[in-house]
Amino acid sequence: MDTHDNEKKERSLTTALRAFTDEARRTPRDVVLVFLVTALVGILSHRIGSKRFFYDQWYAELGRDPLYELYQYMYWFASEFVIYFLLLLPVILLLHRRPLRTFGLGAGDWRFGLKVSLLFYAIMVPILWIVSASPAFQDVYPHAEIVRNDWTLFLIYEGMFILYFIGWEFIWRGYVIFGLLKHTGAAVAVLVQMIPFVILHYGKPLPETLGAIAAGIALGALSVRTRSFWYAVLIHWSVMLTIDGLATLRYRSGVDGIGPDALIAIFRALFP
Repeated sequence: MDTHDNEKKERSLTTALRAFTDEARRTPRDVVLVFLVTALVGILSHRIGSKRFFYDQWYAELGRDPLYELYQYMYWFASEFVIYFLLLLPVILLLHRRPLRTFGLGAGDWRFGLKVSLLFYAIMVPILWIVSASPAFQDVYPHAEIVRNDWTLFLIYEGMFILYFIGWEFIWRGYVIFGLLKHTGAAVAVLVQMIPFVILHYGKPLPETLGAIAAGIALGALSVRTRSFWYAVLIHWSVMLTIDGLATLRYRSGVDGIGPDALIAIFRALFP
């Protein structure tokens, strides 16, 4: 390749970068901020908000504590709440210069939101009852195995878990959707936030991973319709609470069936 060809490639790259820069300058401020801020808080979460970070920093001091696993999850849940929710509030006020309610932080159409949430949960309960009989689900849930044997620890774990869902739902169903919505339209905003939601479910049982595509779109659409992300929190957390509860009941009772007799057998085993 001669010098002339190299110069042509350099000019081509320079032209492409210049075109990108010009287009970026014309892109609405909200859109640019959403992508940059989301990338930055994602890095922050990975670096200091993970269970791995907790292990690296405190395993030497806390590793022998019988409640270490619970501490690790509590740190993770609280970190996601701080990074994906609390840190974004001043970003909205100071950088986007918009009221918090415009990013889905209000109650929105609460009648519709509660109605759909209850309907969705009613549909999911029998499905969760069936899938909870699968060994694949019982091996995964609850994530903190220590809580299976102690209902007090179970309640502490699930109570902290809602902090995680507030953070996770807000970054995608709040910040991303409502930051993009008026510039890209609902379809693009909902589809964009669906992708990381599916990625979160990599490594989960296959039906759950595939279902995350539809669930991500549905939760995003619900947030747009209600103008609030809180109903996505309610649905996501209540479903996870039910999955963990059913998996724990089956673990403690040793019952794997799905018929009415299985439900009776679980209660007989737990309350002889």
